[in-house]
Amino acid sequence: MGSLQSVFKSACRFVLLLIAVCMLPPALADTVKDTVKDAVNEPSADQWLFNISPFTQHYHPKPEHKYVWLVGIEKESTDKSLMGLAYFSNSFGQDCVYIYPWGQLYPNLWGYERLTGKWSAGVIYGYTGQYENKVPLNYKGYSVGFIPGLSWRLDGGNELQMNLVGGAGFMFQASFPISVR
Repeated sequence: MGSLQSVFKSACRFVLLLIAVCMLPPALADTVKDTVKDAVNEPSADQWLFNISPFTQHYHPKPEHKYVWLVGIEKESTDKSLMGLAYFSNSFGQDCVYIYPWGQLYPNLWGYERLTGKWSAGVIYGYTGQYENKVPLNYKGYSVGFIPGLSWRLDGGNELQMNLVGGAGFMFQASFPISVR
């Protein structure tokens, strides 16, 4: 349980950092942007990322909720499109897959070079049985997925990201560039 608390504290620090950066006065923001301008690694070619999410926070936690985790792979294209595949355990302990062939990146969000808005859309499979009504438009375990998120790019191309997962809560994710040949 201690490691979950540590992850939660780290996730809270990340959110507070994002809020603080977004709320900087414009003059100070320009100074910060000039300082980090050369440190940001803007990909000049398509980039593949390995994604891992060790923590999800529900808006309304319930005793039936289980630990949620995710691993995935994602392609960020130079035309700012996004696609990927994720394998995760949902809030009810069911193995699920999210395939998202559609998505978009919005780099330099609000003038911050490290901040990127993202969305993805696709198909989720895995909410079955008594939990099939927990996601919209579910038919025999298949449902529509739409995930908006905010990503903060670190040095070296790594990213920290927060995704909204429907009306259930938000997921914290770390992404690491990988070489795919």
